[in-house]
Parts: sequence; C-alpha cells; structure tokens
Amino acid sequence: MESICKLKDLYKALYNFEKKFSEVNGLTINEGMVLCCLKDGKSKSANELCDFVGLSNSRVSRIINTVENKGYIMREMGIADKRQMIFTLTDSGLQKVKEMQAKEIDFSGFAASLTQLMNKE
Repeated sequence: MESICKLKDLYKALYNFEKKFSEVNGLTINEGMVLCCLKDGKSKSANELCDFVGLSNSRVSRIINTVENKGYIMREMGIADKRQMIFTLTDSGLQKVKEMQAKEIDFSGFAASLTQLMNKE
C-alpha cells in the first residue's frame, strides 16, 4: 500500500511541475514535446511524433490537433502514401520554440519533491 501512496506523491509532483510549465509557456508538456520533436526543421509523420512523445496514437493525435489549432504546426498529405500525414512547424511554431529555448526551465521544485519522496520511509 505504501508504494501506491508514493506513486500518488510522484504524480502530484509531476502535476505541479506541468502546471507551472504550462503557466510559463502556454503549452502542456506534451504539446511542448511535439514542438521539440519538430524543432530541427524536418517534417515528421504522426508515427514519428508518437514515438518521440511516447504516448498512444490516439492521445498524440489529440495533442497534434491542439498544437495545430494553436497555429504552431501544419499538416500535409504524404507524397508516397496519401493516408500519411506529415507535420511541420509553422513560423509561429518556430517562434514558440525559440521562446521556450530562451527560458530556463526550473526543475528545482520538482527535483526537491522527488528527493523528498525518495527519502520518505
């Protein structure tokens, strides 16, 4: 039972970190990861984004739609396979990536929570 309580504390620490990240950047961590995957300027397929983010196809599909609605990415049909969608950063998305890279992400609170959690008996 104790491991469930520790897991709850871990989720709470991650939730608090993501909440602060979202307030600072105007994006969730998952949305930020999609932009991070595309920051090299190369187009990526939905499967490549899924592999990078590490979530299910359906979850990443919803994240892609949100980031697309915010105007940070655009989709195009694949050339070889018309069923495949290819995603690229828009100018607005590239600007958002630059803004995020210029900000220092403060992991200290999250790290302190993890340290405290690991030291709990």
